[in-house]
Amino acid sequence: FIGGEAYLYRDWLEVVRAAREHGMHATLTTGGRQLTPTLARQAAEAGLEAVSVSVDGLAAAHDRLRNLKGSHAAALRALDAARDAGMVPMANTQINRLNLPDLEALAEVLAEHGARMWQVQLTGPMGRASELEEWLLQPYDMLELVPRLAAIATALLPRGCRVEAANNLGYFGPHE
Repeated sequence: FIGGEAYLYRDWLEVVRAAREHGMHATLTTGGRQLTPTLARQAAEAGLEAVSVSVDGLAAAHDRLRNLKGSHAAALRALDAARDAGMVPMANTQINRLNLPDLEALAEVLAEHGARMWQVQLTGPMGRASELEEWLLQPYDMLELVPRLAAIATALLPRGCRVEAANNLGYFGPHE
């Protein structure tokens, strides 16, 4: 379930149950602002298997990117709620100039909160980022970014967290 906040639909848990009853896997991608421990438990009971929370840097960068003070803390609470409810906790991050300095520290935060998978992708020129070109990474930034992500992935794997590159970051190279 993705696109806005699926759990705001009043019959969301019924849809999760129906998906599971028909043999589908049920996961959620969320910003996590209202994914409380109670809602996470209800979702797990309905059959939700995993939750991927958008965590776009450490607090300062994340809150600036999301244009909402406190959204980073809410995202980490949602990650914890998913983990504590017995679902697989995962994270996803859009990488840009605001959070590029945070990557190693962010990896540590995500590992501490029990993330089992971390999907990374580049911020695209959409939404607010379309008007803030200084946020966007340039092709030459990949020379720094990709080896850093490879080192982070190597460090996180023994801790039970796999790093995956999304479609706008993956390429065939020495770290593929």
